[in-house]
Amino acid sequence: MGPVTHRLAVAALLVLAFGCGGQSPGTARQAQPSAEFAKVKTARAELAAAREVLDHAQAEARAGGVDSEAVWQARSGFDSAYARYQKTLAAFLAVALNERPANPETREALGLYADAAVANARIFLDRAADGRRALEVLEGAERPFRALGLPVPTELAATIEEARRVQGSPPTATATPTTRNRASQGPRHRRPARSRR
Repeated sequence: MGPVTHRLAVAALLVLAFGCGGQSPGTARQAQPSAEFAKVKTARAELAAAREVLDHAQAEARAGGVDSEAVWQARSGFDSAYARYQKTLAAFLAVALNERPANPETREALGLYADAAVANARIFLDRAADGRRALEVLEGAERPFRALGLPVPTELAATIEEARRVQGSPPTATATPTTRNRASQGPRHRRPARSRR
C-alpha cells in the first residue's frame, strides 16, 4: 500500500475518533500520553531516515552507481516506514482527541497530521491538478481543528484554498486550442461574403 492510498485508512480512523466522542474515560483505552507520543516521534524519525535512504538510492541510480533493485528496496522501506508512522499517529490521535484534546502533545500530533495531509495533497495538486482528491485529504485534516476550536495551521489553510481554486478552474488544455480555432476560422467566413458583392 503506497503513501497516497494509505491516507484514506488514516482519515477514516480519525473520523472514528470523533464518532466516539461520547465515551467516558473509563471505556476508552487508557494510555500514558508521553509514552504513546514517544512512539509517534520514533516512527517519524524512522520515516525521516527511510526518506534519506531513498533519496540517496535515487541519486546513486541517476549517477549509475546502483541498480533498480536497490532503488526498489529503498522505496519499499520508505513505504513501510510511512505506513507505520501514519498508523501510529492516527492511533495516538484516536485516543487523545477524546481523552485529552487540550494536551500539548495532542496539539503537536494534530500539527504533524496536518503536515502529512499537506504533503499528500501536494501530490494530487502538483502531479494531476486534482483539486477534488486533494480537498478530501485536506478537509479531513482541517476537521479536528474546527471541532476543537483551534486555529487551522497556515500552510493547511493556504493549501485548502489552492485546492478549491484548482477544483473550480476550467481545464486549460482545451481552452487555448478552442480560442485559436475560432481565430483561424474568422477570415474563412468573411471571404465568401465579400465575393457575393
